[in-house]
Amino acid sequence: MNAMDCANFSTDELVRRFAEAAKRAGCYFSGSWGFPSRRTPEHERAADEIQPIGAELKARKPVAKLRQLFEEPSIDVRFWAGAQFVEIDPEWATAALNGVYENLTTREVLDLRERVLAGPRPGPAIETCSTEELVRRFEDASCRCYASTRFIEEEEGGGQSNMTAWNETSTEIEEIARELGARGALAALLPLLDHRFITVREMAAIYCLPIATERAVAVLEAIASSHNWPEDSSARDALRSWHA
Repeated sequence: MNAMDCANFSTDELVRRFAEAAKRAGCYFSGSWGFPSRRTPEHERAADEIQPIGAELKARKPVAKLRQLFEEPSIDVRFWAGAQFVEIDPEWATAALNGVYENLTTREVLDLRERVLAGPRPGPAIETCSTEELVRRFEDASCRCYASTRFIEEEEGGGQSNMTAWNETSTEIEEIARELGARGALAALLPLLDHRFITVREMAAIYCLPIATERAVAVLEAIASSHNWPEDSSARDALRSWHA
């Protein structure tokens, strides 16, 4: 297929063909290249087919149609669409790629970005919240910490850098944990040690060290050896402080 062929297709047909080619091309993250990761001649031919289709779609700029590709269930489609169309729809394309890297859907990444940029939801004072409400706020803040270093660029958020967001949200988490500790209710955080997000697990483990030491240490040791920044570094710091 060449550029002239693509120009004769409808946008819907181009989108369909792009998705089909992306699934055949595969990507490292879906495991379709095997281990060690090697692209076969079939993968290469499909990747070559993507280029003229992508070029024609970029010329047309059908943003709503491209977002269908960004939300495809197939990791391969989301990866190739994100890589091809980042100049046309940077927020969604980047979210699609980040979702591939973090094993999240594009919509989940967009929602997490929005939560970070919006900041904490207005609510009652911490000391007036129930224990269940405090745990929900602890989880929400920890999720925003997770997203701030992965899905927020340095210049976003009205001048608020991603690490500024991390630091401010960490302070929020500390205040919630202090209130739980004052109530003798830190055990309410134990279910969060199995949370899907590494940052939530890490934050819960740090504050559960005094009440569930063995389990919390095991969680922090796993994170410290995970090569996931910045959690691996802060987990090592927490373990050093605890053992000291």
